[in-house]
Amino acid sequence: MGFAAGPMTHPELEVDRRGAKLTAPTFEALTILVIHHRTPQLLGECLTRLARYAVGARVIVVDSGPPSERPALRERLLGAELLGVPNHSLAHAVNCGLRLVRTPFVAHMNADVWVTPETFPALLAALEPTEVAMTGPVARTADGRRQHQGPTYTLLYRRLAAQRGEPASLPVPWLSGCLQVLKWRAVAHVGGMDASLRFYNEDMEWCFRLWRAGWTCRLVATEVVHLGGASTPRDPRFLIEGYRGGYRLSQRFRGPLYRALHRSAVLAQSALLRRWGREAHTRAAFDAIFEMFRHQQFDRSPFGATLGSDTDA
Repeated sequence: MGFAAGPMTHPELEVDRRGAKLTAPTFEALTILVIHHRTPQLLGECLTRLARYAVGARVIVVDSGPPSERPALRERLLGAELLGVPNHSLAHAVNCGLRLVRTPFVAHMNADVWVTPETFPALLAALEPTEVAMTGPVARTADGRRQHQGPTYTLLYRRLAAQRGEPASLPVPWLSGCLQVLKWRAVAHVGGMDASLRFYNEDMEWCFRLWRAGWTCRLVATEVVHLGGASTPRDPRFLIEGYRGGYRLSQRFRGPLYRALHRSAVLAQSALLRRWGREAHTRAAFDAIFEMFRHQQFDRSPFGATLGSDTDA
């Protein structure tokens, strides 16, 4: 299913993972994977903040851009390491970075996320309970609005605002992949991200898999800025892949009734928008989505070897 990210166990960490009480973890215990694709100015700001607010952490920039652009990136690293990977998927980039992790905590974040002095202390502190595998922040857009993640998350934000404790947090079904912090032993337990989900849904799937394995994920009342979409092109394949991946999650984690309702809703929506969508690329995307759901063909991504190539014939 594409979960494996290479070796997921590190013998030198066994004592920490099995026996240590996770109080006041230091940044030396944290590896931060910064996932980057062709946004060097944003990467520079991201790394400046990490150098200031995550002193001691190992920072690895996982770059999926053209190899010819990497020499220029090295001038912006501020002490971070650089790992070049193919532009296959966010999940693949994260998994490649996970192979280099030798610390009891790991974070992955987009290069268009800006942290604050409170970000990692709060997220690491919320990982202290034994059952917690993953924590994530409240993401805000550049204009200060909370990142929209659906009506369920609107309710969760309200509940979080009513929580007490330092830091306030609450269990949630899933956390945004813009920034997730995990215990390594949780990664070792369930594996890395699912790289068959090429764009969108990989963050949700990882959380659902952690919950199924007995872990919990917690949303923490600490805020970051997430610019969002800075490296996403206007290409119908990204929308198609999002709908495909969403239904793959329903197939894995939902019952027959939910799956039937999900499929019916998408068929109705795509039947309308394939004809009446505002733009040509939207109509093209929903035409492909309609056919995919009508024929129930969810195994093949619209992408080929990279996010810049078509699916193989």
